Amino acid sequence: MMHVAHLTVHTYIGLGTHMALYPPLVVPALTPHVAMDTLLGLTINAKYTTTVIGPFGFQFIQQGNDSGFVVPHIAIPPPSVLVPVVIAFGGSKPMFAASTVKMQGTPVAAGVIPFNFVSINQACNDPCNYPCDMVISPNTVLVGLTLGDMIGGLLSVVMDCGISAIANKIGGFVGEQIMGKIATRLAAPFLREFTSEMTEAFGREAAEQMTREAAENIMERPLAKAIQETLGKITENLFGKALDTGLGFAGAPESGDIGTAAGGGIDALSGSAATTTANTQNVPGAAPIHSAE
Repeated sequence: MMHVAHLTVHTYIGLGTHMALYPPLVVPALTPHVAMDTLLGLTINAKYTTTVIGPFGFQFIQQGNDSGFVVPHIAIPPPSVLVPVVIAFGGSKPMFAASTVKMQGTPVAAGVIPFNFVSINQACNDPCNYPCDMVISPNTVLVGLTLGDMIGGLLSVVMDCGISAIANKIGGFVGEQIMGKIATRLAAPFLREFTSEMTEAFGREAAEQMTREAAENIMERPLAKAIQETLGKITENLFGKALDTGLGFAGAPESGDIGTAAGGGIDALSGSAATTTANTQNVPGAAPIHSAE
């Protein structure tokens, strides 16, 4: 089946879910968020051709591309004080690529829906990543996705959902533990003075109870929750990178490439692998692909 190859200019918009916090409330809640950007993003995690140029003078997006970090988000309803955290750690990834069409040594990312200028990206979300970003992807270059490519893309989506869910849990736990220690350390002088004064006025037992309530109140401030979410997101991203590093050391494919590796095995067994030339075509009348070199 022929699928539209992705270009750096292709844009997406999605409706996902993230944690939001609306002062004076102090309990974060899972709410809808609208995200939008181009597949290139700010190029922080982008993978794209630098010498191979496609139609309209734009480069091609390669396998493993992520438009994050820093993806614009709008909370519904606004304004959530956690939006800066969501934006900072945002991302969106095309999960399907043509294994038989490589540009500069890497498979080209493509839309999942054949013969269509609309596709779906895997989006950053809470409590796990899932496909909800709608990609608008006009292009005159089509690439062939094999059976293995399609199955491999689906496996990559499932793997990413599972890994991000685990990372989200670990990040939330670590963020809560670290923030608890930070708040306790910063508030320790105040709490000691508070306990001393309350002991003189109400006795030791009552003072200890009031001190515990005061400490909990400090942790339940919007700023403390925002810091906690930030620490959790940092941990979540570090966990994902550590997992990929560990897989690399073990000689296994990285998490984003596990599905592709499995798809390649399926193609090999089925004998469905094809040549690059047979899997690339231009719409009649379109400008050909060319190299900038």
